[in-house]
Amino acid sequence: MIKLREPVPKISPAFWSVISPNPLPWLNCDGTLRLNHPDERHLIAELIQVVDNIECPNVRGSVKWEKVALNLSEAFENFWSNCRIWGEVKIRSPELAQARLGLLMATGSVLRYLLEENLGVFAPLEL
Repeated sequence: MIKLREPVPKISPAFWSVISPNPLPWLNCDGTLRLNHPDERHLIAELIQVVDNIECPNVRGSVKWEKVALNLSEAFENFWSNCRIWGEVKIRSPELAQARLGLLMATGSVLRYLLEENLGVFAPLEL
């Protein structure tokens, strides 16, 4: 569904880069976001909130990183439970499956950064 380039251990040990499709099919043919399920939208909102907190931590005062990580994890769990990628979705709408895989990759990347940089916890590559 998505072809990835393996991470280079000394340069970018935790990050895979997308070879194809490039760009990922985030948008429908009419230019609207393909990810419309409430759990997709909630996960996207949580990702934006986390990145905002990382980039501007003092705007809202003290950030409780454990709570931020928990909220992101719960949003991902709901997405993973309710938004199928394989089977019927892959067959009927491969672009939706690819967009959902992209959302999964973005979540893994943000969660890894949050765990390692803000909470000082090791995040395995398989995250």
